[in-house]
Amino acid sequence: MPGIILRANTPAELKSRLAGLDIDVPARSEGRRNHHAERYCIAHLLATLPIERLSFPLALTHSDKPDFLLAMPDGDVGIEHTEAVPENVARAEFLREKGLGPDVYFTPHVVPGESRKTAAELRSEIEANAPGTGWVGDSPQRQWATAMAHCIKEKLPKATADGFVRYPANWLIVYDNWPLPAVNYAKAASYLAPLLADMNAFSVFNAIFIHDDSKMCEFGESPIIRVLVKPGTEGNAAL
Repeated sequence: MPGIILRANTPAELKSRLAGLDIDVPARSEGRRNHHAERYCIAHLLATLPIERLSFPLALTHSDKPDFLLAMPDGDVGIEHTEAVPENVARAEFLREKGLGPDVYFTPHVVPGESRKTAAELRSEIEANAPGTGWVGDSPQRQWATAMAHCIKEKLPKATADGFVRYPANWLIVYDNWPLPAVNYAKAASYLAPLLADMNAFSVFNAIFIHDDSKMCEFGESPIIRVLVKPGTEGNAAL
């Protein structure tokens, strides 16, 4: 719901406030909603960013269009959030959590924008657990770049539509839940950066952050990859 999430007068106070936030993300079958992922992502973003990127005192507000306002003396930042996850994969995850299919299963190949499958089709695929084709060479990195570009491109018209408030700086957080084997983020980022430039993404968002549960990639002047920092723990330098 809209409202102040935290205020902090100093970096130490920010760390303490972040550590106290409820950022639990329930399973999809246990009442997960957008605001759960939004709070999880914004807390990890603020914990992971170098402290010199922030100015104090600051206040973080959960709003709408964009999802967050980060108010700081050096300039306000509007922060929009999206999750990179195929609809069919999210629905299949719900069914798996309910007990359908094996506990260990093959990672599916997904094409961005694929058609919505029926429940019967999803059940059949989960139960079959077919291995499908493997990933060859740098295909995980290329598929990651294509998937992230697709998700970001969908956000661009929404972030420039009537009713979306623009601030001196505007950021996008992408919560990466796209199904892929291990990704080399340095190589993947080198594939994604030109795709973002081609779609003129930085005329809409000054910075774009993509993170899973271990790494955070920042795109702007040049890609920066950082180890994801858990709120309340020490920050880190770029990799």
